[in-house]
Amino acid sequence: MARRSAKKASQPGPLPAPGAQPKRRRPGRAIWLIAMGLVAGVAGGAFAFRMLVPPGEPEPVRNRGDEPKGASRLEASPTHASQPPVAQPAEILVPEEPVEISTRMRPGEWTEESLLEHIEDYKQQIRDMGARETQIVTNVERTEEGAARVVVSWDRS
Repeated sequence: MARRSAKKASQPGPLPAPGAQPKRRRPGRAIWLIAMGLVAGVAGGAFAFRMLVPPGEPEPVRNRGDEPKGASRLEASPTHASQPPVAQPAEILVPEEPVEISTRMRPGEWTEESLLEHIEDYKQQIRDMGARETQIVTNVERTEEGAARVVVSWDRS
């Protein structure tokens, strides 16, 4: 792009004739930009729709009664006097998947009483998933430094 020199910039240009209006730009470029923006928006929307529902695949199910029952469907849990009602999934686990609840506690973070409370809480969570008492396996490892690792698992074999 050419630079203006100080000499050229200081020279006055031709003055408009008295009573003449300054030249106005036509609105053609602005209209063209608006039209191109609209075309791009429509094209983007069509592309997004095609990405959501690829050709050859059925539309998503609209009727909630036709949806499959499973982990996404919620049912009310039994209420106890001490706990507020909480929605639980109808199917929590895949039957073949292992279940394990574990934690590690550093030295000074636990006592024998709190450790027993943790173990009982984890056992209750696994019972709530459907395990029988004979299927619950508990493993507690204590280190020489005073840390503890608790693992409560559901033996499904």
